[in-house]
Amino acid sequence: MYTKRKLVFQLLFLICVVTPVVAETSAITLPELRQIVTDSREALTTAHLVFVEELNDNRPIDGNENSIAYKLKKIHNHRHIREDVILNCKTKELKSSMTDLRDIDALLKEHNLPPKQKETASQWTRTLVIQDPYEMELLGIDVSDAPPNLNLSKCIGRYYVFGFIHLGIINKIRLSEDFSQTLTEINSNGRSLLRIERAVKEQNATKATMKIDCDPSLGYRFRRIEYRSADGRLIWETIADDYRDVNNVNGVVPFPFLYIHRSFDKDGKILRERKYVFEDVQLGVDLSANDFKIFVPAGTVLLDIALSMGIHKIEQDSYMCIDDALAIGTSWLLKQKQ
Repeated sequence: MYTKRKLVFQLLFLICVVTPVVAETSAITLPELRQIVTDSREALTTAHLVFVEELNDNRPIDGNENSIAYKLKKIHNHRHIREDVILNCKTKELKSSMTDLRDIDALLKEHNLPPKQKETASQWTRTLVIQDPYEMELLGIDVSDAPPNLNLSKCIGRYYVFGFIHLGIINKIRLSEDFSQTLTEINSNGRSLLRIERAVKEQNATKATMKIDCDPSLGYRFRRIEYRSADGRLIWETIADDYRDVNNVNGVVPFPFLYIHRSFDKDGKILRERKYVFEDVQLGVDLSANDFKIFVPAGTVLLDIALSMGIHKIEQDSYMCIDDALAIGTSWLLKQKQ
């Protein structure tokens, strides 16, 4: 009797071990999930973020390997910068101070480039002010040698850095009613996750697949998104990890302090990887219009391609925001009409 009972328990144990976890239909509905995502995004209004960005672009470079342009492109394909960012999601304003963490002198020497190329190679050290759909940059070069350029340009459709405030929150487009999708509960690395899976029709009529694994314990923020071709090849993936509780206006919210986006070649090797490691995250901070102004030294050249296609020289030191730059172009246009 004891032996038979023992054998039965052992058999049941083995069955439990070798049987995979079967996905079950999700308890949450798509409309409920959409509402959670909407509420999560609207709860995030302003932020002060400090993070380190790493970009490694392994795609082949065209051109002569001995040319300056080729060598500079190779340097730019691998960058390492620290960004100190303030942003307002409602007004879509952003100010970012970028600092290149690479040893530019060593890189120039390694690629046999002359010292005079330092300004071009270190273009990631700068102050940037953005307001959708306008952008203006103050390049971090020595104003005693050449005045920095302040570029004002219209950039419709560009993905701005203020999107970082939403890291981890599913894009509502991914949950569109235009696509047929399934919601199932899965177990991944000991976590109970919700998997959103849907087919994506590509231009050549083949169907790719997108899977979004989100965590109910994090307010359905995602941990991984993958996109596979019709033949099952991994095209790209996005990972949000190292979630930490951060104080917000309406309480504590989870925020991923590690964010990675990768694309892959046909052999499964990483083509391009962009990684963000956050050092400090403050949400719901008090910001005013003055916070989005930058110092513009006399002699700065304003290239206005949004309004007037004109070039304007700043005559005296000043602090400027997007509206100030736009006002210069507007004034110039009015004078032309008189």
